[in-house]
Amino acid sequence: MTISQLKKEITSNISECCSSMGFEVDKAPTFYYRKDRVVGIFHIDFLNSQNAAYFNSNTASFSLNIGVFFNLQNIIIKPKEYESNIRGQILRDFRQKHPMKLKGFSWCHPERWRRDIWWVDKDGQNLEHILANACRLTKEKALKWFEKYSDPDHVIWLLKHGKENGKGGPFGFGSIGSPSRTDLIKKLETIKG
Repeated sequence: MTISQLKKEITSNISECCSSMGFEVDKAPTFYYRKDRVVGIFHIDFLNSQNAAYFNSNTASFSLNIGVFFNLQNIIIKPKEYESNIRGQILRDFRQKHPMKLKGFSWCHPERWRRDIWWVDKDGQNLEHILANACRLTKEKALKWFEKYSDPDHVIWLLKHGKENGKGGPFGFGSIGSPSRTDLIKKLETIKG
């Protein structure tokens, strides 16, 4: 398989998975889940050529990014995943050999232990296993994640007391007391009335 065929196969399989869960599959690789004044965003993020070269991988390797956008105007919108108020990632739950050649890197180099990227072999030999894992985890975790972070009470508590977590999320809302957090707290308190 070529890289473009691999990416098409990945997008098609994950699109089916998202569709079966009630996501709007409008324009892959981004899918939407709507509830009241909240838009859940699910995005397949393929490595760009620079990252693929750094990781000694290819552009068919991917991450699964998720986010929650509070739609305070309550109109139909399709925000980008990076515009989410709360962001996260689905993490693979199996060990996968990292493709990076460790020239000058120690065995403890942090990139070796990343679980936010599914490494796709350039010939696609591991594609079936990767897709099964990515779809299963999406079904198990995505809607639960959206439910948790679409609850204004939970998010207000998180914004007042919690820290960003770079390993799967939540992240993307700044540090405690930052203007972005303070602004989002005010907006969410208006939703609660």
